[in-house]
Amino acid sequence: MTNPYRYALLTLLKLADLAVITVAFVLAVMTQLRQPQPWVSLLEMRIQVQNVLFLLVFLFYCHVLLRSLGLYRSHRLTSVSREWRDLAGVAVVASMSLYLSGRVMDFDYARPAFGPAVACMMFIGLALERRAFRFLARAVRRHGHNLRNVVLLGRDASGFDLASRLARRADLGYVIEAVVDVHANDEASALTRVTSLLETRPIDEVFITLPLDAHQGLIRDVVSVCEEQGVTIRVLSSLVDLVRAHAQLDEIDGRPVISIFSGPPDSMLLAAKRLIDVTVSAVALVLSAPVCLLLALAIKLDSAGPVLFVGERVGLGGRRFKFYKFRTMVPDAERRQADLEDMNEATGPVFKIRSDPRITRLGRIIRQLSLDELPQLFNVLRGDMSLVGPRPLPVRDVLRIDTRAHKRRFSVKPGITCLWQVHGRAPSFDEWIKTDMEYIDNWSLGLDFKILMKTIPAVLTGRGAY
Repeated sequence: MTNPYRYALLTLLKLADLAVITVAFVLAVMTQLRQPQPWVSLLEMRIQVQNVLFLLVFLFYCHVLLRSLGLYRSHRLTSVSREWRDLAGVAVVASMSLYLSGRVMDFDYARPAFGPAVACMMFIGLALERRAFRFLARAVRRHGHNLRNVVLLGRDASGFDLASRLARRADLGYVIEAVVDVHANDEASALTRVTSLLETRPIDEVFITLPLDAHQGLIRDVVSVCEEQGVTIRVLSSLVDLVRAHAQLDEIDGRPVISIFSGPPDSMLLAAKRLIDVTVSAVALVLSAPVCLLLALAIKLDSAGPVLFVGERVGLGGRRFKFYKFRTMVPDAERRQADLEDMNEATGPVFKIRSDPRITRLGRIIRQLSLDELPQLFNVLRGDMSLVGPRPLPVRDVLRIDTRAHKRRFSVKPGITCLWQVHGRAPSFDEWIKTDMEYIDNWSLGLDFKILMKTIPAVLTGRGAY
């Protein structure tokens, strides 16, 4: 679901697209006025409510066109010619629609030359703007940001050839973690190694360069393993049927590449989700500052030890991050957990005890009200977490997950709240995973909003909190 550099660039790109389209629209209108007007008079004449509403609708229409053609997907491996072709299509369709709408509404500037003027200005502006963004994105990757860890699976020289191509292209931002060489009589060891790499390292993508006629079975198994764990697959050949994942076509140096992903696809909606996360978490941190100060003082007075608990959790792509919450247990709680394993009330790899003896007197009240979660707003602001998403698991729990399909929960950012929490936080790990998969497969901003709204009564009632 989230690289902060990518989403910052993507959000900036979308805003820049709308700005370019607005400028193209205004310039085209100026060229079609029957009598030249001074700049001030032009602004006074055109800035009216109906014109503003018309422009906003047109901008939304253009955004839908750009998004429908995949112009907001990752363009690491997309050719410039393909992007320009799509931009030309958007410019032509948008300008024709604008001209016809102007004729129907009897606008002065809706003259025969208006359509071609808008189309040319839109295409030139968008093409130049996107070239600038490609340059910016490549510069970001060359400086070590927005990188992707990859494993290459090939036979003979194919894997090493692709590795050398990617190594020469630092602007693509790929870090090669391993090259797995496949032997015709020993496919099992190749599958074992890929599986081990996915389970022990944070891998974002797996490139497959094998011929389908000789290794169809192995390719199917690798796709299945990656699909279950939410890892993107790029195959330089035709592919097997997909169960949960989605595919899109890219290319590298003229060779077709099929990208497969089983998490939510990159889109404006994900950029909007990140924008909401940053805005809400920043405002919430400011508004909750007095409460946090009182809690910090109360924790200090109640028991010895630090105010904050800083633990290690596993997030997007299996990456570990520092996780913050108000301390509700004794300082040596993690060390004492091994002695309490027999009291575990949860099924599966997770650890939960309703009457945990390590919880302090104040900690029990703070947990009941979910106030211990407030510092996680800082994790959201940093980009480690989202407001809504599967709850982040401790490293201890992740290491005990023995079903590969359960690791698909790491294909999206963890969140402060999730479906599992609003449904009562049952200690059954199977039910927990079921709600996580339901969230990933049906994700939308509307679903996030519903979960946030249901979180409020769940927190107020303390349902399932312990």
